Order: sequence, then structure tokens, then C-alpha cells
Amino acid sequence: MKRIISIFLALCLLLTALAGCGGGEEQTVSTPYTAAQIAGALAASQTDLPALYAVTRDDPEFAPYSMLYLGDGAEACRDGVICTPFGVTACEIAVFELDSAETARKCAENLTAYRDERVGAFFGYAPAEAELAGTGLVLTGGRFAALVICHDNDAARAAWEGCFAADPAPAPSLYDYISPLPEPDTTPDTAPDTAPDTAPDTTPDTTPDTTTEKPDAYDHDAVLAAFASGDASGLTPKNRAVYDKCREILAGEIKDGMTPVEQELAINDYLVFNARYDPAELTNGPVGVPDPDNDNPYGLLLHGVGICLGYATSFQLFMDLLGIDCMTVRGWAYNRTEEHAWNLVRLDGEWYAVDVTWNDPVFSDGEPPYFIQAAYAHAYFNVTSEFMRGSDHQWDGDVPEATGTRWASWNL
Repeated sequence: MKRIISIFLALCLLLTALAGCGGGEEQTVSTPYTAAQIAGALAASQTDLPALYAVTRDDPEFAPYSMLYLGDGAEACRDGVICTPFGVTACEIAVFELDSAETARKCAENLTAYRDERVGAFFGYAPAEAELAGTGLVLTGGRFAALVICHDNDAARAAWEGCFAADPAPAPSLYDYISPLPEPDTTPDTAPDTAPDTAPDTTPDTTPDTTTEKPDAYDHDAVLAAFASGDASGLTPKNRAVYDKCREILAGEIKDGMTPVEQELAINDYLVFNARYDPAELTNGPVGVPDPDNDNPYGLLLHGVGICLGYATSFQLFMDLLGIDCMTVRGWAYNRTEEHAWNLVRLDGEWYAVDVTWNDPVFSDGEPPYFIQAAYAHAYFNVTSEFMRGSDHQWDGDVPEATGTRWASWNL
């Protein structure tokens, strides 16, 4: 009889434990904090958090951005806050309250996929930020799921667990650490035609672009024809600006007696030291507007900002002007998940690969000293196709194989 009673008591204890932690998690794992308060606690745990801008459930931008993080799970989102930066930093904090603990766990998978996409967004362009994004935490607790990309993961995890403690500390205010979205700037733009250096003052226009061509679009052939004829009178204002800027750069950078590879190197270095990757393109949030010409020489040469295609087409233009055989390759990076562009040049009958964009990586703390930039400036200058494949470049189509080594950077 005693044995039967002991077994019965053991079963009762087991059932009690199961009732306490199973069925389970949604009943026992809870917090009095809101999503915004949890985000505030996470932000408060960091000592070097960059400026972040909060998109809350009440903002019209929340719905489309929550879908980037949660996918189809966004339909089950009850509350949330997304805190994203402007510019070259992977740091961000996103906290969501879902309709159940099970949904929160499923959404954690989508948050993991989103984190991996952010690694690809910085890959090659900002290596340190790509590495930081890869260490991002995906956390769940009860009906909550979060993504935290920050520098102190231990502190962030402790703050998260503190939010779900039996007796949590008073909730910090989100806006003690995070800025609200700036109001859209509706004043006429009378500023000089240059790119902004720091944080923006407007939110993006999310209406679809139904035009097929930009007004006064950059025209590569028109600029080349003007140089060949010496007559730029027929160029549109934008192309005339590119024409004049190219003449200025060539006069300053190209010296009499330079060999083709010396000319090529001078152009690579000019672009590296006088342009930067458009920071708004690396921002995944409703703050900051990319330069509309960052994919062509007008944006890169006149505004000083570009994306990979802007770097590649600018390099192509100068090679064509100098009479150096060159082609632009449009391919991918990061295991074919990110579109990318670079160039091939032919010197003494052999092809070489040049990735000017990756020769000019961006840094979260601004422009580095000259010697740091110089260390990167030739990392992808006149390398082989084998080297490009090994550095996660992919391409299709009839592209010449770059096998030349005589004029590689380490031989110059």
C-alpha cells in the first residue's frame, strides 16, 4: 500500500510540474512589459548603442516593415516596435508581441532569416557590420519574439531575461534611449546639390515608381560621343555635369607618360578616396532616402555617393575615355543572395577583375585614416576570376576569365 501511495504522489508531482511549465510556456512565461518597454530595457543594456529610430504599432510604416521581419507571421502581431539606425551600422532592436507563444516561436525562424539577409546586405561593403549582424540574438519569451543586433550580447540577453523575471524591475522608457521617427520635411529643397553626411530629416516616398526612365537620365554613350567630338553642347544638364566632372578628374589624375595600368590605378584610387557607398542603401528602416542617381556616375561623381553599380559604371566610363578595354559584370555576392557589380579590364591581352566598391569598404564610425583606406584600396584591384570566386562573387553568362597576374596590385 505504501508503495502504491508513493507512486501516486510521484504522479501527482509530475502532473503538477507539467501543468506549471508545459501547455505551458504561454501561461508561465509572461511579463508586465509592453513591446516598447522591452525594447527600452534592451537599449538600456547597451553602452555604445548608435542612434536608433523607433517605428511603433501606431506608425503607418510599422505594417510593411513588420512583414520584413515576421513574414506571414505579421498578421498575428498584436504589438511591436522596430528600432533601426540610419547609415552604416547593423545595430537594431525589434520586439514583437504575437497572438500566442507558438506563433512567437515560429516567428523566431523568420527573424533568423531576416538576420541572415542583413549579413548579406553588409557583406563586402562593410565587413565589420556584416560580422556584427551575424551575431544578432533571436529571442523568445511567452508571446514575445525579438531580434537584437548589438555589441554586448550578454547584457542584452540578461536584460531580456529580466523582463520575464518573477519580479521585474520598473520598465525603462523607450524614448530615453531611442528617438521617435522624425517628421517629414515638407520645406522646399534649396540646399546645394550634394549628398547628406549624417542623419536624414525625411522619410522615404514608398509609392511605386511607375516611370520607365528617370528624367534627364545618365547617358553613357552621349558622354562618350561628346568627348570624341569635343562638342558637349547637345548634352542634357545632368550629362553635361558628368562630362565636365570627368574632364576635371582626368586633368588632375592622369599625367603624361602614364601607362594604361597606371591610369587604371589612378582612377581606382580617385573613386575610392572621393566617393562612398550610399549610407541610405544600407539602412533598413523608414529613415533616409537613397540618392536617386547612386547607380550611375552622376551620383558618384557629383554627389560622392553610389552603390556597386554606380562605382562600376563610373570606372567603366573612365576606362572607355582612356581607351582601356573594360566591361561591367553584373552578378551576385553572398551566395547569390545579393546583386553586385564589378569590372573586368584587359591589359596586354589578359583580363583582370576590379571591384572598386569592395576596394572602398564603409565604416560605422566615419571615414578611417588615410593609411587604413589605403590598406583596403587595392584588395580587389586586378585580381583573377579565381580570386573573385573565392571571395564570394558569382556570375553567369559569357564573361571572360580573368587570369592575368602581371599587373596585379601586389606587383605594382
